[in-house]
Amino acid sequence: VIARAIARKLSELDPAGKAEYEKGLAAFEASLTEKEKEWDAKMAPYAGTKVVTFHDSWPNFAKRFKLVVAGHVEPKPGIPPSPSHTLEIINLIQSQKIPVIIVEPYFDSKTPKSIADKTGAAMLTFYPSVGGVPEIKDYFSLFDKDVDTFVAAMKGRK
Repeated sequence: VIARAIARKLSELDPAGKAEYEKGLAAFEASLTEKEKEWDAKMAPYAGTKVVTFHDSWPNFAKRFKLVVAGHVEPKPGIPPSPSHTLEIINLIQSQKIPVIIVEPYFDSKTPKSIADKTGAAMLTFYPSVGGVPEIKDYFSLFDKDVDTFVAAMKGRK
């Protein structure tokens, strides 16, 4: 949607370059279609997997790859979890055998790390935008990183 809007606006601002913008958009969409097939194939074995996230920040990722967000470490954005909520998340992970906790790199990892240590769940750092680490240079490498991080953590887990 964003790429199409950019190509459309650039074509309005620079009508002489319209063909080039359309060509670039077509190339991007073709690459995206191929990458989506690759990501879908990597994630397909894990459809239905329950995950816990730091807070409600991965609904689109979960929907796309058919993951089930079963709970959040931080129940309200910006408000640290209470000890009773933390215990609820520990019990949830243990009772439902949830294999991973997904955390963004800019949140304090102390509580999710403690939960992971107590439950055996893997704490994964997912990057929400380009540039989070040097190898994430574009949209494709962003999803490559997050998908590959998930798949690596799931190897050998049920």
